[in-house]
Formats: sequence, structure tokens, C-alpha cells
Amino acid sequence: MTASFLLGLLGSLGHCVGMCSAVIILFDRQPVFQNKLAWVLAHAGRISTYSVLGFIFGAFGQTLWAFDGFQAALSILFAILAFYMASAFIGLTPSPESLFPGLVQRWGKAIRGFKSASLSTSYLLGLLWGLLPCGLVLTALLTAVTSTNAFQGALNMTVFGIATLPSLFAVKWLASKSIPRIWSRSLASLVMMFFGFQFAMRGFASLGLVDHFMLGSVMLW
Repeated sequence: MTASFLLGLLGSLGHCVGMCSAVIILFDRQPVFQNKLAWVLAHAGRISTYSVLGFIFGAFGQTLWAFDGFQAALSILFAILAFYMASAFIGLTPSPESLFPGLVQRWGKAIRGFKSASLSTSYLLGLLWGLLPCGLVLTALLTAVTSTNAFQGALNMTVFGIATLPSLFAVKWLASKSIPRIWSRSLASLVMMFFGFQFAMRGFASLGLVDHFMLGSVMLW
């Protein structure tokens, strides 16, 4: 959950400002979004989608981790994915959403279908907003999968969504600031690298290559 919070808080300063600024501008053109309540409902819808996705991915992870023989392989696979996401944050590898241009286009078409949003539809727009193919969200969903519990996965993604709120409410100001985005991407990358290292070591420990490491009553790997 800590990783989810840090990813949302730090990653949103860089990734979300660039990714969601166009969405916010699109919403802002709708008269209803001159009402602050419409923005609250839209963000509530976005976080609701994240929570549902977290529940689904957490349940999937719970099923996977039930197979003892797969735990080492899964840990190492998740470590590789985490390192890929970390490198994508700092531009060394393509961001995951760039691998699905067709999905992004269809998402944009669905959003533009709301010609005149109202307070009742602003929540629905938020639900669609949460389905925007986004590398940062995919990274956060990785923490949901490895939570090995459906409800914990939902909680992780709820925390992630809440942590993105400050940046998205201040997106117009942050869009003009380049230095904070560079630092935030680097810090978010470090968080993900630590997450990947932890799961790589957990996989190696499951294979008997290294010892498990406990920090008090918490098993780090």
C-alpha cells in the first residue's frame, strides 16, 4: 500500500500531468465543469474504477499465489515487469500505454461522445477516465496483483487514486514546471525498482538461492 501511495503521489507529478492534461482540458470545455462538484464527481468516478480494477487484479493475484510451485516464477516475473516500468518512468523504455494506440484512440472516441455533460454524467465520465490506458495505472495494478488479496488490491488502488489528486487538481500549474516532473519521475522509478528488487529476492528465496529476510514480523522477501 505504501508503494501504491508513493507511485500515485510521485508518479502523478510527472506522468499524470502529461497524460491527463488533455483530458482535463477536454472536460474543462464542458460548461458543467465550471462547477467544482462536477470535478469531485469525476475524480470519484476515476478512483472508483481504480478500486474495481484493483479488486479484480487482486483476486487474480490471490488465485496465482495459491499455487506454491509458481511463487518463485511469479515473483521473478513481477520483478522483471517492475524494472521495466521503472525504466519507462525515466524514458529508457517505451511507456506501456504507447503499446496500445488503438485502445487509446477508442477511449478518446468514447469520451468525446459526451457532448454536453451534466452533474449526473460527470461521475460516468470519471469512470471512463479511470479506464484510460496509462502506464502509471498499469504499474499500480502490479502492486494490486502482488497484494494476493482482492480487497487489499482494491484498497491499494484506492490509495493510489487518492494520492494522484493533488497533482491533477493542480495540473494547469504543474504543466509549466519541468524540474519537479524530472525529479518525480526519478523518485517514482526508485520506488518501483525497490519493489522489483524485493520481489526478485523473494523469488530467489523461494528457490533456496538466498535466505528469507525478516524485518521484525514482516517478511521483506
